[in-house]
Amino acid sequence: MRHSSFQDFMTREKISCGTYLPASESLLFADSVFDPSQNQRISRVVLRHIPTCTDRLILEGTGPMPSPDRSCFAFLRPAPGGPQLCISTMEGEVRELTHFSAPVLDPRWSPDGNWLVFTSPAADDGAAGPAPAYMPSMGNNWNHALDPVATEDFGYKFDGLGFKRPRVMHLFVVPADGSGEARRISSGSCHFLHACFAPDNAHVICESNLYCNKENSIAMDVLSIDIHTGEIVRLTQDLLVVSYPNPVRPVCTPDGRSLIVGVLDMPETAAREVAYPSCTLCRLSLESHELTPISRQTEDCFDTVQLAYNAETGAGLEKVVVSSDKQSVLFCAGYLGVGTVYRVSLEGARNRPVRLTDAEFCYNGLAPAGDGWVLAARSATDTPEQYVLLHESTGEVRLLYQSNADDLAETALSRASAFSTPVLDGEGTVHGWCLPPQEMQQGRQYPCIVYVHGGPHPFYSNSFDMEMQAFAGEGFGILFCNPRGSSGYGDRHRQVFHAYDGSAYTDILLFVREAAKQFSWIDEKRLGLTGRSYGGYVTNYAATRSTLFKAYITQRPTVNRLISYASSDMRRSSRDYPSYGEFMDHELEHSEIMRMEKVSAPFLILHGMDDLRCPVEGARQLFVALRDSHAPDFPVRMILYPHTAHQQPQEPRQLQHYYSAMLEWFRTYL
Repeated sequence: MRHSSFQDFMTREKISCGTYLPASESLLFADSVFDPSQNQRISRVVLRHIPTCTDRLILEGTGPMPSPDRSCFAFLRPAPGGPQLCISTMEGEVRELTHFSAPVLDPRWSPDGNWLVFTSPAADDGAAGPAPAYMPSMGNNWNHALDPVATEDFGYKFDGLGFKRPRVMHLFVVPADGSGEARRISSGSCHFLHACFAPDNAHVICESNLYCNKENSIAMDVLSIDIHTGEIVRLTQDLLVVSYPNPVRPVCTPDGRSLIVGVLDMPETAAREVAYPSCTLCRLSLESHELTPISRQTEDCFDTVQLAYNAETGAGLEKVVVSSDKQSVLFCAGYLGVGTVYRVSLEGARNRPVRLTDAEFCYNGLAPAGDGWVLAARSATDTPEQYVLLHESTGEVRLLYQSNADDLAETALSRASAFSTPVLDGEGTVHGWCLPPQEMQQGRQYPCIVYVHGGPHPFYSNSFDMEMQAFAGEGFGILFCNPRGSSGYGDRHRQVFHAYDGSAYTDILLFVREAAKQFSWIDEKRLGLTGRSYGGYVTNYAATRSTLFKAYITQRPTVNRLISYASSDMRRSSRDYPSYGEFMDHELEHSEIMRMEKVSAPFLILHGMDDLRCPVEGARQLFVALRDSHAPDFPVRMILYPHTAHQQPQEPRQLQHYYSAMLEWFRTYL
């Protein structure tokens, strides 16, 4: 059998937007596959007959969404200005509904099948208004990349978008039969997202920051918009409905009288106590706007929103769906590092959720399937994404589709082992996994990489991770855990100050020591440490305090809090300090840049040049500080990636270089 490699990132299949069609026993979904003839990835819409494992229809496109009567489906087809909305019959007859110069996103049908609502940054001509008087008149030759950036508030930079205000997302409706043009039903300079039709077919429910503090990015209000008059009704006030980073789309109850929404439990001290507040599912009356919590926190359901850091499953699916008997809601939530599906009654208040799935697989997306079943996306540490039917009452599972089935049969994938160890102060445990090298030899010891997740509020899950498998294929073990600051383990565990006061760092060291006791193949003299974003911060923190690790790779970390204060799109505030000078002194004193002379092991820095979450100036300062405070032969290297924001490179050649650099560094020094 062959071992995994980083080349698999190019060739592996990715699936999204699944729907099960029981009448024809078919699965409608999108996949992204590698086309050797074009030497690139292509996106397709696939209609597969499950009993015969044959593809009845394949179209170029993404995001298939079947009509309510299942006679056709909407999908997004590539176009020069971005994907455009099309409708196809089940036999493949396609007609276009939009011809925008901007991308069309997230289409949803009206219950009667007559309308589609979608989001797009498209705007009316001249919506931006005339150029300011001080702007020179250049006619059509003016290069807008040279526009000055004028601002009077803090919202003037956005990671991945730069120092220009991005065009906001608006809502449009279009007749499904093609009898009319798409028209915009929202207006203003605010976002309108996560839309669905109300049961009356005349109103669109959405989330928007129209009435919110524009600096708040994690939650919005719920609005109702009349598609004929454009009248807007604000359905929530003084609430934070989940919008980022794992949105919960509002779901209409079958009787049309209520919505199911996810509401963040935001205490006044949330910024100090938790990295991301807990979420409660609530029933919102469309008539009275009364809000009734329908779920409650229990010992095995800490939350009703899921922030799985390494779960790539469930793209295009929902996190909350109504059961086929219309009596319950099913939702995905994190429980002890596992993506779990729960059921809770629609009626009553603060009901006890029932857990439907076990810890073998991580679930991260749902879609209604009818007759007592839902479609669910899941994976395991040694199993790429699957689509399964999950019984809404018993938890019974039926496999529909296994992605990457051919590779799965011929690749020696490793399966991770879960374990826990008590934290040093006795306030709980740190839980995680050990992924061994593929096809280990008995009696041999192997180097091991400790991988710290970002956030710190997400959690590692028992999900399939191609990067970790690629390292395992190259002869490395991987340790990954959820130290304090991570969600999915209760309110005390996710208190954010533990992520920065050294507690999380200590948790990781204890976890590594316990792993070395349990797994004799781990060579304690060849341990490496890496992480992204917050994980990069922990890598920097550990490098100035520990001699346990023999090589470090820090990926897009925060380095100097003064840089983050003024140049990040997630700023801090000086308002709680007696003076501005004391704030500046405090920020610098608590920045890892102050301790770089204590780093004693080889250090690689990977960073995107367009990163506005953790600005690239931090990477430059880190490199100069290490080079300036160490001997000339000390191994330190910085690699910067153009046109890359707060993420790993997306361009294939850059991504290949990125992983080659990581592999070379750990091979050399471990």
